[in-house]
Amino acid sequence: MTAPRTRGPAGLLLVGLLVLLAFVYAPVLEGNLFAGRDLFRMFFPDSAFLLESLHAGEVPLWNPYLRLGQPFAATLYSQVYYPPRWAAVLLTGPIVSMTVMQVGHVVLAAAGVFRLCRRLRASWAAAAVAGVTFGLSVLMTRLGTQQNVVDAAAWSGFLVGAALDVHHRPGRGALGPMARLAVYGALSLFAGSPETTLWQGMVAVLVAGGAPRCASVARVRSVARVTGGFALAAMLAAVALLPAAEFARNSLRMQGSWRWPLVWSMSWPQVLSALWPLADWPRDRYWGEDQWFILSVFLGTLPCALALLGALRGPRRVRPFAVGALVLVALSLGRHFAPASWVLLHVPPFSLFRYPVKYFVGAAFCVSVLSAFGVDALGRLARRLRPSRLRAAVALVGMVGAMAALGPVARALSMRASAEAGAPWVPLWLGLATLVVLWPRGGFARARQVRQGVAVLAVLEVAASHALLGRPGYAPLESLLRPFSLRVFLPQPYPGRISVDIQAPEDPSREGAGNTIERSLEQLIPNRFVEARLPALEGSGAPEPVYSEVFHDAGRRTVFDLAGVTHYLRNGPPPYDDLELLHTADDGTTLSRSRTAMPRAFLVQRARVVTDAQALAAVEDDSQPFRHTAFLASGAPLERPACTGSVEWVRQGAQHLELKVEACDESYLVVSDSHYPGWTATVDGQDAPIHRADLALRAVRVPRGLHMVRFDYRPLSFRVGLALSVLSALGLAAVVLRRPRAP
Repeated sequence: MTAPRTRGPAGLLLVGLLVLLAFVYAPVLEGNLFAGRDLFRMFFPDSAFLLESLHAGEVPLWNPYLRLGQPFAATLYSQVYYPPRWAAVLLTGPIVSMTVMQVGHVVLAAAGVFRLCRRLRASWAAAAVAGVTFGLSVLMTRLGTQQNVVDAAAWSGFLVGAALDVHHRPGRGALGPMARLAVYGALSLFAGSPETTLWQGMVAVLVAGGAPRCASVARVRSVARVTGGFALAAMLAAVALLPAAEFARNSLRMQGSWRWPLVWSMSWPQVLSALWPLADWPRDRYWGEDQWFILSVFLGTLPCALALLGALRGPRRVRPFAVGALVLVALSLGRHFAPASWVLLHVPPFSLFRYPVKYFVGAAFCVSVLSAFGVDALGRLARRLRPSRLRAAVALVGMVGAMAALGPVARALSMRASAEAGAPWVPLWLGLATLVVLWPRGGFARARQVRQGVAVLAVLEVAASHALLGRPGYAPLESLLRPFSLRVFLPQPYPGRISVDIQAPEDPSREGAGNTIERSLEQLIPNRFVEARLPALEGSGAPEPVYSEVFHDAGRRTVFDLAGVTHYLRNGPPPYDDLELLHTADDGTTLSRSRTAMPRAFLVQRARVVTDAQALAAVEDDSQPFRHTAFLASGAPLERPACTGSVEWVRQGAQHLELKVEACDESYLVVSDSHYPGWTATVDGQDAPIHRADLALRAVRVPRGLHMVRFDYRPLSFRVGLALSVLSALGLAAVVLRRPRAP
């Protein structure tokens, strides 16, 4: 298939897109920045650390500030290998870059879907409706709080377009599309939302395998090529995927400890709210039946109606998108739909993920593509339908009557309270579209006029939906760039650790949240201590380390002392009476100091090899036996008289630590940093095994005397992944660039 040439006013389309962008992101033009909840929780701190590492010339494999240290590049949403993230952070800084990424990727999403629909032979007006519905709907613009999902989804149109080219260019000519498919797939994976790449692969396979008038053998070959393209994408992204798999294996989820399987599944009222505004409000409590991951799933009444028409009356080549929409809506229901629940809990790779609602973004993509063919179907209908003012008048009366009647119907059906307020919206836009189709027009251009009229209506509905449902959260640039004011009360350099009130209100659905989000840097929650370069015991984000619930987030004084917590920042009074109060802010935030914290590296002359349960009991023991005994998961016991040694910090970086140790006797050096695969140790240049001590810390045995002990983070998963990525990239480049031999 070859896309038809664009005969419509492409310039008008571009102007319209810019006007809609300016309307949707008007707060940005006024000097504000996108400032949603998870931007504060994850993306601002991650961007700050990424920028710090890039300036240091390091690949940021390890974050030393979070949860006593944890992998950084292995958290896929950190987007360490995603080129647009590097460019945005380097050019605009960690705060502004998130707004730049959001605006840039919704435009990319709209352009990709527009290009795909043109590739599928939709008219330019119809393709514009599809692009705007996917890229600039309330769903996508408010989803910017989950920037990694938006970034990955933005490549959907390009991915499926490449899959189409793989099918329609068999033989050696398919190498180019396969290469593009692999590159787009790798970019989607590097964007950090593997569930998104999964549904993109599902849709691409459906499109390749569902091509009309195609022999079965050709379909199998197309599916094999598309599957191979995604496999190659995974190889290109191995440098990110292998460490991520290792981190997942060492997290609560893979240890059977995750308490909320299929958390944030779509509820049935939320599915309805995709076309009926406010049908899902008020939502259930934050961890209740309704999902809160996507702030609004509204796509528009008219686009959804057009998608249904496109599925029923569109060409056969778009039927795979109808199948994809149904399957992905079913998956997004998760625990509210038994067959989906079984698949998501028991069938890999679906069972690896926890947020079923993410699949609804894929359903929105399919609906957007189908809406284009609904527009064209209306155009064809207009050719056969005789214009009639009487019919138009009847439609107008019917629209007004439906607007008046649908609200009481919603109340009678015991729908949610806000559904009645949103009820007039549905017949309004359906009625206006009907008027466009029925209004008398003459001449050969009637079908084109109907298409363009319906397209204008669809774009207007997208704009109106932003006015009705509200824009995402914004904050003034000055407030976001304000530094952490309490830093002056802490020693510099900072030798200890800080504890933050990680469970403080941080989302607008919880009581007492107030302006906590805006003041999150002042309270260093949830992860904003990373921006202040202050190592902390706690942390937020997925995946959760395997001991996080009983160690990092336990909130026990014994753990605080063992981890070397010297300062406490709380949204309220200090947590313990013996703490020294250093400062109280106007909003009641307090900074206090502890005198009982252990050093971040210390020597003990006794060690016992114990089970994890015994180690946890020792960590929780109020007598704090870990001050003189290391409770090891491996290694050799030790029983020597207690004596005094010394530990001096020589050099410290994100991924290395060098200590000067003077041991008065045979000892274990315990460092209150996280024990994790990939860390290596040397004592005087000789390799030394690292043992897990006191449930979650690192320990190395040292003989009596003066020694230099060095720790380095060199994970095998990164080295193997990097090798696979480089080899795959070189092989792909060699195949694509190879010239065909002369006959």
